[in-house]
Amino acid sequence: MHGTNVTVDDVDVALQALMRSLKQTRLRDHLRARAGVDLDQAGLAALYVLHTSQSSLRLTELAEHLRIDAPAVTRKAQQLERAGLVSRTRDEQDARATRLQLTDNGRQTLTRYLDSRRTWLATLLADWPEAERAEFARLLGRFNNEVQGSIKELDEMSGG
Repeated sequence: MHGTNVTVDDVDVALQALMRSLKQTRLRDHLRARAGVDLDQAGLAALYVLHTSQSSLRLTELAEHLRIDAPAVTRKAQQLERAGLVSRTRDEQDARATRLQLTDNGRQTLTRYLDSRRTWLATLLADWPEAERAEFARLLGRFNNEVQGSIKELDEMSGG
């Protein structure tokens, strides 16, 4: 095996382990409990997409962002609306379409969860020297941009 492959293999193994760890139900449950958030991962993901969009989204746009089908998004939206976390309005351009936006309660709920996650990360990184934390953030950001670019290319090739 060549040196480059060993490095790629090491990254692959570490990345797989990291993704498995971050998907652990026990970890997600712990973070939600610490935040006082009684919402499943799909609900949190929907709130996060609405938050990052900085505006309201059509149900179809939310489904696209979450990469799940429209009926599932509709059910999730109804659940979030009943919980007072999102509100619906008619789309001004298309009266048949519904737009969703975060309510103040939805924004506060998401903020509590994100604060809980940041606190957990800060604990993990507490013993890292500042320079290493900065370098890790820079490299992780660079890697994430590469991943996003690759996914965008795949989407464009498949007509998505």
